[in-house]
Amino acid sequence: MTLIAPEKGWFNKKVSKDERMWIIISFIVCIFLFVWMVMWHVVGNQNPSNTTYKTNPIEFSNLHDAYVKKNMIGMDNGIPVVKPEPGSDVVLLAQMWRWSPVLVLKKDEWYNIHISSKDLVHGFSLQPSNMNFQVYPDYDYVLKFKPTVSGEAKIICNEFCGIGHHTMIGKIVVIDSDADMAKYGYDKMSAPPKTTETAAPEDISAWSEDQLVKGGETIYNLKGCNACHKTDGTALIGPAFNGLYGSQAKVTENGQVKQVDVNDDYIASSINEPQKQIVVGFEKTPMAQMNLTPNEIKQVTAYIKSLK
Repeated sequence: MTLIAPEKGWFNKKVSKDERMWIIISFIVCIFLFVWMVMWHVVGNQNPSNTTYKTNPIEFSNLHDAYVKKNMIGMDNGIPVVKPEPGSDVVLLAQMWRWSPVLVLKKDEWYNIHISSKDLVHGFSLQPSNMNFQVYPDYDYVLKFKPTVSGEAKIICNEFCGIGHHTMIGKIVVIDSDADMAKYGYDKMSAPPKTTETAAPEDISAWSEDQLVKGGETIYNLKGCNACHKTDGTALIGPAFNGLYGSQAKVTENGQVKQVDVNDDYIASSINEPQKQIVVGFEKTPMAQMNLTPNEIKQVTAYIKSLK
């Protein structure tokens, strides 16, 4: 904004010939780009899908868990790995702070990837292809996807989502044939036994302690507990699980700090009511509602108890 008012009659002055020429050229270029943008949207091969469904975090999390249990071929650093059939529907869940599962896809084959978030808004950025999409908690966005280059691609969250944002890196592996599985160490993976889905909860009363521990480890990885709770002693985002059971924790409850015993009841309460007793030092990274069943809580408790 100028401090000096323009001289009177400036608007009616004739524009010089060369300046008029550049105005005309700029106008023609703008019209061309506008028409080209519309045409490219109509005939372009890179248009994103416009297919979306209404969902909610609990519903989509259950969909993800059922999909992974049915299709998992192994684990990669605590993240389930699936190898879907070409042309099939694939479920990809974003949550603080991980993408699950790892996808093994065939080159030049189409897939319908259903993407949603369990908590916050995340950004799906596929590198090095530089594809970018927003991932919202209450929407199931269907990305029609055909990988055309084999190799490993990373999924980066490019929407800030909290203290662990920088660790939220997923993976898509594109293979030419099943022989390529060996390049990534996926040829020797072993998946857990498939379970039969029934309306009634499974009876685990006769399970051995070892079975409970193994079941708890699967849930720990499947539900994304490993994104915040490590088993190597580090506690940057949430308390580490190793050595936790049987110890005493300093927590804040109703504004008061107190010591509590870490036992079965405390673990169950922390899962069912994560905001009731918050461990001192982790007030700024509140735990999300996990919605585990009593059987799942029992297995997770056994797993935490086994970590010395």
